[in-house]
Amino acid sequence: MNPTIAFFLFFRRGIPLLGIALSVTAIFVYPGLVGWALIAIVAILADLQSTFNTGNLYLAKRKIIVRWDGYWLQILRPLFRFLNLEERWLLSFCAWNNRRVSNVFRTKRANNAVVLLPHCLQLVGCRAQVVENLHSCFGCGKCTIKNVADAVQMYRWDVRVAPRSRAAYIEARKSNPDMVIAAACPDRAVKGLIKLSETPSYAIPLGLPHGMCVDTTFDFQHLQLAMNALVEPSPSSVIQLLRVNGVEAG
Repeated sequence: MNPTIAFFLFFRRGIPLLGIALSVTAIFVYPGLVGWALIAIVAILADLQSTFNTGNLYLAKRKIIVRWDGYWLQILRPLFRFLNLEERWLLSFCAWNNRRVSNVFRTKRANNAVVLLPHCLQLVGCRAQVVENLHSCFGCGKCTIKNVADAVQMYRWDVRVAPRSRAAYIEARKSNPDMVIAAACPDRAVKGLIKLSETPSYAIPLGLPHGMCVDTTFDFQHLQLAMNALVEPSPSSVIQLLRVNGVEAG
């Protein structure tokens, strides 16, 4: 298992399993509490079972699953902040979410996917109006916006650049997509996954070489691999690729 995912799962599954062990112990040590212990075991098993849901069952219950996982994330977050492991904890949650979403769409790819990017990917001082029109990018190559603009031109991806998190949520819901792929810092990514729990969402972490919200970066290849693996190419992108390869579509 991916060690990043294992960090979140160790606690998400480990604590309930510990609760079951303590409840079973209570049955033998305090026979008078057997009824309460059994109720606790059933409740814990119901919670634990949700971490094993996959495919259509996961999609049907995703809203509840993500929000419940989010409670676990927030309850333990102060502990990991104290241990200086907060970012690792948040990234592990995102990786666990990404694996579950990937497992759904690898067998049946999404037909309508929206890519959300933060405005802070654009270099400070750049005057291109990429929030209004991604194709206004000057193409200088100093930030990853150029790579995204080129991919939109070639593959016809639906990409929105949002100036704020609230605007990103609005854009995500506007077209009622099958799937959202978003680049965000760990804190915003977690908030987005929970707020958009009704929509399967895939999070790509931002790099913050200059701190929060200033000249950020992200792994464009990660985005490209996710789009190729999880999203059905649009017919127009197929035609564009044929032309790029020197074959005219009839």
